[in-house]
Amino acid sequence: MRWKISPDNAHRHHDPRQVDLLAIIALLIIVAASIWYLTASFTAAPSSTAFIVPSQNVRW
Repeated sequence: MRWKISPDNAHRHHDPRQVDLLAIIALLIIVAASIWYLTASFTAAPSSTAFIVPSQNVRW
């Protein structure tokens, strides 16, 4: 697809290169945000539950 830039068309429509650039920037922001979210959600948060260590004695 060729980009057609003409002076009479410049006032009515946006330059296709600007629209492409904005779309690329938006996609990069979405990818960065999703990577940040996934890395934050996969890190194990400290848990408040206590696990029984095998060396401990438990009486029921």
